[in-house]
Amino acid sequence: MHLPATDVARVTSTEVYAALGMLIGSLAAGWLLLHSCRRMLSSPSLIKKNFRGAEIPTAYGLIFAPTFLVAWVAVAIILSRPFALQGQRILPNFSLIEGMLTMLILVVGMSLIGFIDDVAGDGGARGFKGHFSEALSGRFTTGLFKAVMGFVVALAATSNLVVLLYPSTAFSSYGKWVLDGALIALAANLFNLLDLRPGRALKAFFPLLILVIILTGRFGTVNFGSRTQYIVRYLFVVPALSIAAVAMLLFPGDMRERFMIGDTGSNVLGAVIGLGLVLGLSFWWRLGAFIFLVFLTVLSENISFSRIIEGNRVLNWLDELGRKRRDTA
Repeated sequence: MHLPATDVARVTSTEVYAALGMLIGSLAAGWLLLHSCRRMLSSPSLIKKNFRGAEIPTAYGLIFAPTFLVAWVAVAIILSRPFALQGQRILPNFSLIEGMLTMLILVVGMSLIGFIDDVAGDGGARGFKGHFSEALSGRFTTGLFKAVMGFVVALAATSNLVVLLYPSTAFSSYGKWVLDGALIALAANLFNLLDLRPGRALKAFFPLLILVIILTGRFGTVNFGSRTQYIVRYLFVVPALSIAAVAMLLFPGDMRERFMIGDTGSNVLGAVIGLGLVLGLSFWWRLGAFIFLVFLTVLSENISFSRIIEGNRVLNWLDELGRKRRDTA
């Protein structure tokens, strides 16, 4: 799948400008949307109790979707001029288009699914076991809806890459596509499990984003079939910087318990990390990551991650860092 680094692998000034433009532009758009939508996101229907019992707005992670839509429109306008059909300039153009389209489907779809659970979820059933037990009793929970549709959204988001990633029509090619979709969906679910304390999901997101950027950055180009190469930095890194920008904007408010990003936001964070793993790992490493996420999901059915974190001195210190003191909340 991956090719050795070539001349295309060298970071050019164009790539630096694209990355900075995406980061700065998304920071500006996200800041405007965050402040203009504050009253709407503080609607009584979106007020929920946090782990302390304080009533604060949830679903502030909804800001991810409109911010990325603005970024998508900006990229579409910039790339609306005719492509250069000679030389290497066509590579960044097509790479950015494919990456933005994949991320667009992922962000909007995961935000919507999480928002439905934030608004309509009753919190009665817990874990996959609880949701499937409810389904067998004739009650289809929002949690089960989120799990099933999260997988469907992940398949839809990677559908524009599957023919390029796996040009063969063999059954194994579709099996790899399903594996990639499941990996993204499980990563999104893991961040749902982490987002039980202020700032915890975002604290996990930033180092993991750096990790997947390093993984995808190991290769200058990625070979999609025998005819087409794409620059990974445009395919994943540049679109992911838009999500990172909004995450930075939401981090202070989430940490200080002014609002919660909710499943709306944690879904997006986990899905982006999952996509980075799909594009940055070979098949066997992706299979290993999938098995590890399945293990964590099964573990969460019986053991509380919060209890594990609180029982470890280092993890608890990192988890509490920057958070309100319990006696001042």
